[in-house]
Amino acid sequence: MLFLFYVSLVLLAFYVLLIGIYWMGWRAIKPFDNKTSSTNNKFSILVPARNEEHVITHCLQSIINQNYHATCYEVIVINDYSMDDTAGVVSEFIKQNTNYNIRLINMVDDGQQRKLKKAAITFAIEQALHPYIILTDADCTRGLNWLTTINNFVSEHKSKLIYAPVEFKADNTFEKIQSLEFAGLVGIGASAIQLKNPNMCSAANLIFEKEVFYAVGGYSGNDGIASGDDEFLLHKVFKCYPDYIHFLKHIDAVVSTTANASIQQLADQRKRWVSKSTKYENRYITAVMVGAYLFNFMVALQLIINVKFGLVLLLAKATIEGLFLFDVMRLFKRQKYLLFLPLAEPFHVLYVLIIGIWGNLGTYNWKDRKLN
Repeated sequence: MLFLFYVSLVLLAFYVLLIGIYWMGWRAIKPFDNKTSSTNNKFSILVPARNEEHVITHCLQSIINQNYHATCYEVIVINDYSMDDTAGVVSEFIKQNTNYNIRLINMVDDGQQRKLKKAAITFAIEQALHPYIILTDADCTRGLNWLTTINNFVSEHKSKLIYAPVEFKADNTFEKIQSLEFAGLVGIGASAIQLKNPNMCSAANLIFEKEVFYAVGGYSGNDGIASGDDEFLLHKVFKCYPDYIHFLKHIDAVVSTTANASIQQLADQRKRWVSKSTKYENRYITAVMVGAYLFNFMVALQLIINVKFGLVLLLAKATIEGLFLFDVMRLFKRQKYLLFLPLAEPFHVLYVLIIGIWGNLGTYNWKDRKLN
């Protein structure tokens, strides 16, 4: 028991220090002042879509509503072997909006098993006309100044790759807990970039130069891994251009996506994310993930064998995470979601313990596609 007590203290110190460092990294990122640029850069906005007939119209409408010159961007929707009427819905949208450069391309089975999201993105980049690529998801929407803000940032910073913020839309308690947890992941990814040790980002709002994609070899070397179309590219670009990767810290750059409607959907999503955790070249990232997992495991164990001490560990975890999340949620103007932190913390401990193991075992389903 005494041994577990001291191990718990060591893991607590590690975790508080870890989140504290991320908190300092987040605060070190200067909010973008969003000065209007005289340069109108040209962007190819790529939207991989698989079975998205119910949401793709909202995504496309939010893109063409931008306060940005329509001649300076194109939208490429990649129909990734959809089993519903995604292609038909997009085709109809294109017919109704002929003033915009929107293209639908369909993935074709060429016998090479190009049936992962990375293949769809690569296929679209090959056909993209403009020097800057923006990746987003078919269930994402954004405000009117999203593209203008990206343009202003690119013009000022000459970035090779930009990670812009993503938020979960939330209506009920379950979704607000997810929104809190996901905001933490966004904050950690942004902080790690600021601290020159990038770990995670999201392809729901990722911007990079087309020529840089080819310069680093695209997804070569990890194209057979189901997820990681964002993070593996981030790590490759960082190796070559460590001073030209940035996080765009501004409310107008945010894209919003739908939170998971059920525990099963959440589990499948996070299992997909966690499945790449053993594939990172940078073992520091894996080591940090293992350390965080062990701390959460110890919290759960102490809650069973020594309830009072377990509650102390949980309170310490909630305190440091709450301080960090308060600053992150200020970007999204969602500080009131911190009221759900007492519910989110026990949920997070269980979620980490279960997904941390399950995510590296067996297969899972994602958009009617069986993956491993």
